[in-house]
Amino acid sequence: MQVEQRKWNKNKGWEILSDFKLGNKANLVFVFGSTDLVQDQSKFDEVRSIYPKAEIVVSSGSGEIMAGETSTHTLCVTAIHFKKTKIETLEIKLDDVKDSFDVGAHISAHINKDDLSNLMIFSNGDQINGSHLLTGLQFNLSETVPITGGLAGSYDPFSSTYTGLNGIGVKGSVIGIGFYGNDLKIGHSSKAGWTPFGPERFITKSTNNILFELNEEPVLDFYQKYLEGLFDDMVEAIRIYPLGIKTENGEERLLRAFLGYNKEKGGALFAGDMPEGARVRMMKSNISSLIDAAGDAAHSCTLPFDIKEPDLALCVSCVGRQFVLQDWVSEEIQNVNEVFEGQVPLAGFYSYGEIAPQGPNKKSALHNHTMTITTFKEL
Repeated sequence: MQVEQRKWNKNKGWEILSDFKLGNKANLVFVFGSTDLVQDQSKFDEVRSIYPKAEIVVSSGSGEIMAGETSTHTLCVTAIHFKKTKIETLEIKLDDVKDSFDVGAHISAHINKDDLSNLMIFSNGDQINGSHLLTGLQFNLSETVPITGGLAGSYDPFSSTYTGLNGIGVKGSVIGIGFYGNDLKIGHSSKAGWTPFGPERFITKSTNNILFELNEEPVLDFYQKYLEGLFDDMVEAIRIYPLGIKTENGEERLLRAFLGYNKEKGGALFAGDMPEGARVRMMKSNISSLIDAAGDAAHSCTLPFDIKEPDLALCVSCVGRQFVLQDWVSEEIQNVNEVFEGQVPLAGFYSYGEIAPQGPNKKSALHNHTMTITTFKEL
């Protein structure tokens, strides 16, 4: 497996970070960038001219990750040549199916499942219910097939996001990439760095990913009770103190990122399902714990798979982490880079949701507020 990378911005144009003259040999290309650049036909045509035979996967983010650094208003291109591994790609449009579950079900039904070892997903981030997408993906797949990836993001909070396959980024698209055979080892890890505090509460009223009440109390009243005096705006408080859902295995909670609040209906919109009856607690964090968690993710994604030095590490980090880290956001990527001793190409973006198994040999789930890393090593 060979990996080469290049980056474009307005001031410098194209900057080649590594070059193995892959050209026609490239099988798969990831293109991550700002919403305007991933929609730029001329930029896509340039990438296509360099890699004429590759499957090109495009996703917008709320920031780009490449070569141990974060950037904005850039187009980051990572090209891969697999020597032994076969891949298959497919794209489903939201307009062509009934709902988010149906998108996932179509992908899992139509992708070739013979010798399928891993599935990677890049999805629209603002029109999709990520929890329902995962349920649909798992509907026709064996539980032994790990699913990783992420939901596209945007610099403007929770505005339109763009993904595409072999074309510019568009709204409402979900892309699946299947990896086949035993010659490719793919590791995965998702770490948050958040801890629960305050009383545990039950979700007593919700609709899919819209939360109305905790213990029969309006969600804003709940936050007001425990954070009164710390915030003038309780909507802002929900962003800083997200909710963690207790999982069946009792391990780390599934975090849910707050997207917005509907004053008329009194509902808080989250990035994933908030099922009635689920037990939740508020979660807290700080800059140091988030940075440390990113390093933990880099370390743990190689251990169960005996991948000493991956050929590539694909990082999908949450926009909610950006909100907390702010000027320190580059530190979490630098920490990941340090764990890999600067020897592993990094690529990725900041997302509206991260997809990964909850642990080794566990089902994949939609995460928020995590650093999720997928590592690739071809034998």
